[in-house]
Amino acid sequence: MHPSNRLPSALAIWWQITRKDLLLLWRDRSALFFALGFPLIMAVFFGTAFSGNSKGLQITVAVVNEDATPAARAWLDKLGENAALKLKPMEREAALQGVRKGRWRAALILPKGFGQAQEQIFDPDIPQVELAIDPTRKGLAGWLQGLLMARGAEDMQQAFGNQEQMQKQVRRSLETIRQLPAAEQPDPAVIQLLEDLEKNLDKLAADQANNTKADTADENAFTFQPLKVKLIDLPTVRKGPGNAYAVSFPQGMVWAILGVISTFALGLVTELNQGTLARLLVMPVRRRDVLGGKALACMLTLMLVLLLLLLIGMLAFGIRVHDPLVLLLALFSAAFGFTGLMMLLSVLGKSERSASGLSWAVMVILAMTGGGMIPLMAMPPWMAALGQFSPVKWMVMAFEGALWRQFSLAEVLPWAGLLLALGIVGLSLGSWIFSRRQVQAG
Repeated sequence: MHPSNRLPSALAIWWQITRKDLLLLWRDRSALFFALGFPLIMAVFFGTAFSGNSKGLQITVAVVNEDATPAARAWLDKLGENAALKLKPMEREAALQGVRKGRWRAALILPKGFGQAQEQIFDPDIPQVELAIDPTRKGLAGWLQGLLMARGAEDMQQAFGNQEQMQKQVRRSLETIRQLPAAEQPDPAVIQLLEDLEKNLDKLAADQANNTKADTADENAFTFQPLKVKLIDLPTVRKGPGNAYAVSFPQGMVWAILGVISTFALGLVTELNQGTLARLLVMPVRRRDVLGGKALACMLTLMLVLLLLLLIGMLAFGIRVHDPLVLLLALFSAAFGFTGLMMLLSVLGKSERSASGLSWAVMVILAMTGGGMIPLMAMPPWMAALGQFSPVKWMVMAFEGALWRQFSLAEVLPWAGLLLALGIVGLSLGSWIFSRRQVQAG
């Protein structure tokens, strides 16, 4: 054969093998169900049932201390003693971008003036912190706010229990208030309360805060608020995911990929053991052409199934696409990467049973550590660390970037690059192993 005709001939062989595998998949209703139907069920189920679970073993929170006073540092040190939190100090921009990109679940910011306000519990200026939450964990906002308010109440309780500190606070607050212009004076009930506290401080007991309510004309006129928590928008991401399905559908895609990979890996081993490939190789067909056709069929199937899932999500569940170009890159890189993984798994299995068990075992482990089955925030730290090496997490991050995290092409490239590298390594290594494997005659 003339070299100029070799490429068109190879492509024709690839297409024939691809066409044959796609027809076999279409006729196998059970395989088709696990490739499309089951992932759709899982995506809808998790989107309905888990729209922001805030319970976890430990939450990583990026911390920005813009106040940098001893009081602010002491407040954060005390907060860090909570076993449910892991505080990670950093700059403001890095903290907010990290939450947007899914590196950590929340960012806590102590603005300038926090320490002074925290030390003066009777002043009109209440200590305030800013909180940014990963939009995938809306339920986490209420949980963290409650934890922060409890931390503020603990400070107030300690202040009320220390008579000497209380006396200093009252006198300092009265001096500050009396220097304010008339238009800025607080409610008279506040002044009356502080003056009563100043006169009778030596008689107050541990329950002093409750007893002083009787000295006010209106018990609702003034109440202590230990802390203000201001929720702030993330840069670029103003609303986060439109709904829980925007989060669950990328996870559902994991199950689609698992079904497709298992089907094609099992199919290649079956054809090897039944002699189908041996009969093909009797013809003027090279092994690389056989593998090329198998890989093309798997990749096209993956792209088609993922597209169908996205289309259903958009039409039936209100999923929005932020950037079609980023989505296209995520789709191609995910299909290519997991096709390479399929090729490697298929040539490692010696029998149909071993190939099926190996592909499911590997994919389930990758899904568990990559956030496809267990939310990353609910994982132990060691398991979350393993997730950084899971292609499932790379895929989920790429699709979330296209759907609602508002990734630019530059921001999605690292995740897509890892998936493309996986595809190249898997296809290369799988082809090398297959070239040295004996093909049985039927």
